[in-house]
Amino acid sequence: MRSLVLVLPAYEPSPRLPELVRELAPAFAGVVVVDDGSRRSAPVFAAVAALPGVRLLRHAGNYGKGTALKTAFADVLRQFPDATGVVTADADGQHLPDDIRRVAEATAAHPDRVTLGVRAFDGPVPFRSRLGNFWTCGEFFLLTGTWIRDTQTGLRGIPRAFLSCFTTIPGDRYDYESRMLVAAVKLPQPPVQIPIATVYEDGNRTSHYRPLADTWRTQTALFRAALGRP
Repeated sequence: MRSLVLVLPAYEPSPRLPELVRELAPAFAGVVVVDDGSRRSAPVFAAVAALPGVRLLRHAGNYGKGTALKTAFADVLRQFPDATGVVTADADGQHLPDDIRRVAEATAAHPDRVTLGVRAFDGPVPFRSRLGNFWTCGEFFLLTGTWIRDTQTGLRGIPRAFLSCFTTIPGDRYDYESRMLVAAVKLPQPPVQIPIATVYEDGNRTSHYRPLADTWRTQTALFRAALGRP
């Protein structure tokens, strides 16, 4: 687990981000945080940047979560030559430290497979999130033949061998994660799925997912990727 890098794409993140990084940093080879053009979170990023073992990268504008992930992957390949992979997590408080560690442990144990932290969507989950996951899981199975219990998860473990390939996948926002998941199930070994807690802070108000625009983009990306189209 100490050979992995924690990657956190962040746009106007939760104020608890510095606390999360402080708790997890000792367990990783490094932490790469990408500020994707935030305008109201300077104190949060200042606190994160002051922590040991953290690399803070900044985008001049809000280019999207997919672009932030690819920026981080490229940085890991350059700056962490001994890292065996990465664990990606969201910066909005949806992923608990223990769950991030568990996904990291599974990633270290399965260097030839992508690892996914999958939620059960039980408890007080916003209806749109519950319905969206149910819908996309069914679509994903019909299109790829692989059942993924949480197609929307941002908590993923990616071995180093796949990072270069994943940086070339099209997409700049949430659509990129859909394409990445299709690429993951096309690998020789299927993804490892690790159950994690379902957490929605303050009714998920910190999420920047746009129900109409981003749903259209992710649905289109899923169909095109599954059909082998760019």
